Amino acid sequence: MFKKLQTSVGEILDFPPDVAGKGPKITISGRRQILVENYVSIVNFSEEEIRLETAEGEVCFGGKGLRLKVILSTELQIEGELSTLSFGGGEIK
Repeated sequence: MFKKLQTSVGEILDFPPDVAGKGPKITISGRRQILVENYVSIVNFSEEEIRLETAEGEVCFGGKGLRLKVILSTELQIEGELSTLSFGGGEIK
């Protein structure tokens, strides 16, 4: 019930998806640390690329020495030398 109320209030007040709890929230500290909240799944990962599925499509981080430092059900932390960030297709409502 709380989840339904949270969604309804977020939609009524026109909150961005990350604030309402649906979309991804990405925090980048310099070029070496990335915190991703509200991701759905890990699609692919290597030292050169980490690709995540989110409610709004795929997010791809490219670089050198990338590694998943912390993996939790709703957030993860990436460390390494970030050189690119790209977004794949997805339906934004």
